[in-house]
Amino acid sequence: MADALHIQVTQQLERGLSYAESCFETFRVIDGVIFQWDKHWQRLQCGLASFGLFLPATQQQNIKQRCLDAATQQGDDCLLRLTATGGEAAWGLMQQATPRIYIQASPFFSSATNINLQSVEYNFPLLDKPAKFSSDYALTLRAKQHWSLAEGNTALVCKDDFLLCGLAANIALFVNQQWVTPSGTGILAGIVRAFLIQENLLKAQPCPTSILDDVEAAVLLNSGSFLQAIHRINGNVLDNKHPAIHSLKQCLEAQQGVRL
Repeated sequence: MADALHIQVTQQLERGLSYAESCFETFRVIDGVIFQWDKHWQRLQCGLASFGLFLPATQQQNIKQRCLDAATQQGDDCLLRLTATGGEAAWGLMQQATPRIYIQASPFFSSATNINLQSVEYNFPLLDKPAKFSSDYALTLRAKQHWSLAEGNTALVCKDDFLLCGLAANIALFVNQQWVTPSGTGILAGIVRAFLIQENLLKAQPCPTSILDDVEAAVLLNSGSFLQAIHRINGNVLDNKHPAIHSLKQCLEAQQGVRL
């Protein structure tokens, strides 16, 4: 019997589906607390403004509460994705509609596996990433089709001999007694990354791929896992229990809404 395929005839389509007119935030909700919620809200608004859309400031608390309510249904440690789109509208690029909000929540499960990164080349032009645009991730999915990753490896995305990021996280490298993170076009304005920069624990700078020769330790940063130590980069073993990693962990663990 042929596999079932959903087919629907419609005059209305979600603009996030039609034109990727959408952006999103992913974060943990731990014991009813969201780390850096205001920063997530600001980044979401920044993304929507790029499309000429906005969410009324009066809706911020309402949306936050709906996120907390959804998280409560999943337990005391939840991974949540908040997506905002251009909403439903008639066929046509110039049509506008009221923004629509989607909330997805699931219990958070940590992975204890070693993280092994392998350098890959991003084969599209770089764009500024002040927010998490759905279209950026669509390009990443297309770029993945050109990568040949060894089993057990995940991508360390590079462009023209400069480091960009992990597949779904910013990267930080401990080199010459300091933590650095790539800066420039194509780097997501990450919430955890920005927090550690603000705390003077992390310096943003262009990072040529040659910097990997001198890396002692490295971590991935995002608002789902917060911080994950990297075991290998391009086959080279790193110290994933390096004392420098402890300094980052110590700072993060002191914040509400963080669990490592």
